[in-house]
Amino acid sequence: MLAAAMSLPLLIEERQGLARWHEPVTVGLPLPQGAGRHLEALLLCDQKGEPCPCQSQVLARWCDGSLRWVLLDFQANVGAHESVNYHLHLTTAPTVMAHTTPLTVHQAADGIQINTGSACFTLSSQVCKPLSSMQLQGRELLAPGGSQIVVTDEAGQEYVLHIAQMHVALGGPLRVVVSMQGDVRRADGVVLAQHRTRLSFYAGHHLMQMQLTLRNPRAAQHPGGLWDLGDAGSIFLQDVALHLPIAAHTGLRTVWMTHPEQSGMTHEAAHLTVYQDSSGGDNWQSSNHVNRFGEVKHTFSGYRVTADGVILEEGKRATPVLALCHEQWGVAATIDKFWQNFPKALEVRHNQLIARLFPPQYNDVHELQGGEQKTHTVSLLFSDTPEHATDLGWLHARLRPRTTPEWYVQSRVFSYLTPYSHDRLTEGLPIIETAIKGANSFFARREIIDEYGWRHFGEVYADHEAVGHTGATPLISHYNNQYDMICGALIHYVRSGDERWVELAQDCAQHVIDIDIYHTASDRPAYNGGLFWHSDHYTDAATATHRTFSRRNVAPAMSQSYGGGPANEHNYTTGLLYYYYLTGDDAAREAVQGLADWVIHMDDGSQRLLGRLDRRPTGLCSSTVHRDYHGPGRGAGNSINALLDAHLLTQEPSYLAKAEQLIQRCIHPKDNIQAHGFDDVEYRWSYTVFLQVLGKYLALKHDMGTLDYLYSYARASLLHYATWMLQHEVPYTHAFARVKIPTETWPAQDVRKSHVFYLAAQYSVDLGQRRAFEQRAAFFFETCLQDVQTFSTCTLARPLIVLLTNAYVSTYFQRHLAAAPLLPEQPYDFGHPHVFTPQFAEIYWLRDKLQHARVLLRDVRRGLLCLGGQRG
Repeated sequence: MLAAAMSLPLLIEERQGLARWHEPVTVGLPLPQGAGRHLEALLLCDQKGEPCPCQSQVLARWCDGSLRWVLLDFQANVGAHESVNYHLHLTTAPTVMAHTTPLTVHQAADGIQINTGSACFTLSSQVCKPLSSMQLQGRELLAPGGSQIVVTDEAGQEYVLHIAQMHVALGGPLRVVVSMQGDVRRADGVVLAQHRTRLSFYAGHHLMQMQLTLRNPRAAQHPGGLWDLGDAGSIFLQDVALHLPIAAHTGLRTVWMTHPEQSGMTHEAAHLTVYQDSSGGDNWQSSNHVNRFGEVKHTFSGYRVTADGVILEEGKRATPVLALCHEQWGVAATIDKFWQNFPKALEVRHNQLIARLFPPQYNDVHELQGGEQKTHTVSLLFSDTPEHATDLGWLHARLRPRTTPEWYVQSRVFSYLTPYSHDRLTEGLPIIETAIKGANSFFARREIIDEYGWRHFGEVYADHEAVGHTGATPLISHYNNQYDMICGALIHYVRSGDERWVELAQDCAQHVIDIDIYHTASDRPAYNGGLFWHSDHYTDAATATHRTFSRRNVAPAMSQSYGGGPANEHNYTTGLLYYYYLTGDDAAREAVQGLADWVIHMDDGSQRLLGRLDRRPTGLCSSTVHRDYHGPGRGAGNSINALLDAHLLTQEPSYLAKAEQLIQRCIHPKDNIQAHGFDDVEYRWSYTVFLQVLGKYLALKHDMGTLDYLYSYARASLLHYATWMLQHEVPYTHAFARVKIPTETWPAQDVRKSHVFYLAAQYSVDLGQRRAFEQRAAFFFETCLQDVQTFSTCTLARPLIVLLTNAYVSTYFQRHLAAAPLLPEQPYDFGHPHVFTPQFAEIYWLRDKLQHARVLLRDVRRGLLCLGGQRG
């Protein structure tokens, strides 16, 4: 073996009691800056120290060009309930991959052919079938014409998936991914939707995994800023199914199981179906599942297995595998998260195996709202022995390799990270760990409103909104990744190694990518590609689902301004960025970049109506609460954070340039801080979010080695505000008289003040000032934990997620006192602050004045009428 310059452990645990042999695994791993530049220097060794085949891909590089994140594909061997250690070595010279029978890809004008070594898959380049042919050891298993994906609308019209673009998205000796994109089109050319289909193949395996995303690219009409089901931009689906006709018509038998640990059961029926109608939970009829008419259309609780109309089995939650077997071979199918994403069906009809993603068995059509999409994963296994045709159980509990918390810390890809084993601030951990442990975990809270079904699964129940709710049924409220729960969960995963954290993050990430992001380019720039807010405060989501504002909540006395859409204050990208790095999921990468592009587009005045008359930026990406406030706040902070994440992802200078433009727009080292009105806690509390992001910007510039004017500008601004905070900030419990509702979330937000003070200590050169910052940081952290725990509601979703995403920073700084900061290249003169005036600011000012005058005039008239009535 070649000498290793560096080595990191790779831990694999088998938890399901299934022996895993040559199981394909994929994992993203971080490397410290300067560790290596070339993938050829990576060498993977198994638990015996023997080199094993490995495929690698660069996900990100450090500023100096060295490897930052790499994606590994290999095939692992581990016995049931065993734990094994692999090792990834960075060698001093290029390595030669251990012997394997590699995948081969042959591209032709009419399609692509993939040979895994013993199986040959053929894909059409015209229509996403997705398989035109499948040959196993030279035997064709599919009927002529191959498989077919059929989409049926509410009128019974059929559509097929046409391909506009097709390419090998990932090519290598162990895994190949083919990506197809196009439209869902009827025979007469009418287009219903868009699709993206990704097919994965593995060396030595007879397996194909299909990830199908159906997207409705139309804009919702959202009249009055209300986003209800039944909107004119919605499409309605009766059936979306993959049909797999088998070459044989006789000698077939059906084998099925509803749970992976079961033995397969055989039936000779011509028609057998495993159908999940609802979650099977205690609250399976929850109003969370209302359709556009406000009705829940579930027929029964759980799943049923029927054969020729006769019920063979009933149960609550199925994770099924269904196979068609011949004497010498078998074909099986399964759908990922089958019961969680109900309704779902697996079906055999004569010689066809059918995976129904939006099944017609359901008692209603399936509504895909404007800008909404849904991704499903179907796995097909082609076996040369019928006895092993149903060996798909491992797909529902894939092995997830990870390295140690110490390596994640050493690599420095996560800021301010400390392993759980080194965490001295154990007082805060029991609160945080309620997210994954006990009867009130986020997993358990899904049951309260039945946060399941294809639109809802992965969402976090916003139970803090239900405090004080007196209805007969639970309040329906969704959190839509507010405060970036995905980021917090992944941070605690790498700190602890507990897989429950990454499971929580993965479910939420996939939900956010599909449902919470507005996938359209046909609405106004301020909305296109944006992220929807959490459900409206203290009201039932009703038919707005995850889109905040419902017409069912508009009271006659309400202002006409009730309503809205995606906005800058809800834009969370860092968790999606980490998710991409840890998994290699391209959908997460696209989401991060898309949300950064949204920031740029919503600020581009030229894209608005009458934009030629006033080309100034709109300010929509930098305002917080009020349209005319462009000082430090979470609106600008989240926008800058998204731009920084996109820059890390792409190294594209334009993202960093826009972030720096917004920093200079919103903060200045000589600001009159008192003029910002931070005493108005209700509306100005989030300036600390902005300062936290300013610290992230400084760290990025430090890593780049660019200690220039803007580094100096941001550093001076941070210190200016932190110095003001020393004199003026108090715990939120001391300011409850200035907030509308004094909840447990306010003291939880004190953790941000602690973070800002630690950042200021990190960048201060005055030893006395640094000590003052550190003391105040420790005070606010301790006060935060003490105050939040005085509330019996301290583990509700909102305060818990605030702590989840912020509290770990204090542990780091208490272990690593600030070293002498790197100073700017030279002293700079920053001049004086300039007031930012957005596009059409003068017109908005005049309009607001007129509206104010109308209100005054109305009140005067009412007063005179009342006075006249009293005299009469």
